[in-house]
Amino acid sequence: MQSRSLLGLFGLITVISFAIAILNYFSKYIHKKYISKLGKDKNEIVVIYRKIMKIIIKNHKLAGSIAIFSVLTHFYIGFSANRISTTGIIAALFMASIFFLGIYGAFINKTYKGMWLKVHRGMAFVLLVAILIHVV
Repeated sequence: MQSRSLLGLFGLITVISFAIAILNYFSKYIHKKYISKLGKDKNEIVVIYRKIMKIIIKNHKLAGSIAIFSVLTHFYIGFSANRISTTGIIAALFMASIFFLGIYGAFINKTYKGMWLKVHRGMAFVLLVAILIHVV
């Protein structure tokens, strides 16, 4: 397989896994603002939504881990093929920072509150913009 094809494949894996990881925030936000306020007559929707949300939350760490390892592979292939871009390096650094903040919060701090979480979430949105700039 050509390096260009592999580069695209691992870029796509990175984007998909990051999208799954960031769904964690959006699913909780939608639940808090809308789903939890639905009446008893919409209980079926609430039950289905919560099942989907539970799957997303459960796989957040896995999706983030896949994203960081695939972006590192993407970088390695790009570096080997002499196809490094500044926007890609910036996006990869944001992703690595987000990953290490997640590791800090989940395994060192062991609390899901505090400034680290706000920075973790905020950087995820900055990463969205960085990925868009890199791809375009």
